[in-house]
Amino acid sequence: MSLPLRRVAVFNDTRRTSHYGCEIVMERLIAQLRQRAIEPVFFWPMGVDWRGQSGVDAVLRSVDGVVVNGEGSIHHSDRRPRAHYLAEIAAHARQVAGIPSFLINTSLHAIDQAVIDKLAAYQGIYLRESRSMVVLEGSGLAAERVPDLTLGIAVPHVEFRQGVLCTDSVNAALADRLRRLARRRGWHHCRLTHAARPRLAEYGPGREYLRRHGKWLHALLTGRNTRHRRHFVPFLGGHALLCTGRFHAVTLALATATPFVAVESNTPKISGLLEDVFGSSRRVLTLDDIEQVADAQDYDWLPSERNALAMFLQSADVSMHRMFDRIRKHLDECA
Repeated sequence: MSLPLRRVAVFNDTRRTSHYGCEIVMERLIAQLRQRAIEPVFFWPMGVDWRGQSGVDAVLRSVDGVVVNGEGSIHHSDRRPRAHYLAEIAAHARQVAGIPSFLINTSLHAIDQAVIDKLAAYQGIYLRESRSMVVLEGSGLAAERVPDLTLGIAVPHVEFRQGVLCTDSVNAALADRLRRLARRRGWHHCRLTHAARPRLAEYGPGREYLRRHGKWLHALLTGRNTRHRRHFVPFLGGHALLCTGRFHAVTLALATATPFVAVESNTPKISGLLEDVFGSSRRVLTLDDIEQVADAQDYDWLPSERNALAMFLQSADVSMHRMFDRIRKHLDECA
């Protein structure tokens, strides 16, 4: 017996960043919803405040629920409006349309009590690392740890790894130092943002397809990165070592079992993730330390790390499926 179709609106659609990790997150989010007969019929882009925007309330009245892809957007609420408006959508959806909201795939850091109070309106809160769970301690809010959605991707088998890959960072100065380091050492370098040729079947014949097509053409002319996300994952996995300042580069390294060292991101989410995986953040180094890396084999996996990683990935997959099953259950209960 087939499930009745439920319709949801997805807020904080991070695909517009043309970032490998964010695109994979959204791809997996959409696929997992559809596997449970939940159709995402509306996407609100990352970085755009929904408050006061015409048409949002009409959309909320036409769907059964809201899914917010928090990623790394809810932090430093004293200076980031995004932390507030992503927290507020749950109460607004309940008031306007009487529908539940779910905050998933989220890190929390340095948020004030006003934001925590707004999160109370969510039907379900699913956080990516234990450090994010600590932020809600004492608040009375229930949350569950479900690691980042990139960790469950299917990866090709790697026969042989060779060389070092260096990526960028959300911090521009750090990204520049990593790029110059790669150039000096003769390492491969790749930004996590890219301008791959868009697929009409994926984006449809609308504004977003035209925007991405123009970006891809410009990248071809300027020699920028045009590798597609499906090609980036095996490219990363073919290296003996990754040096990065990006959270999603770390998650994809874990998914592909690629040894890595990392500089912390704009919040301590990399350290928090590694504490959950290995019980230690020893692979988070200063950039000065990374500049001293000489032999990739010095950073190969310890046997204990291999075992811990295998167990973590299995657990992450189980918790991810449980999360989407619960979302489906709550949508049915509220219908």
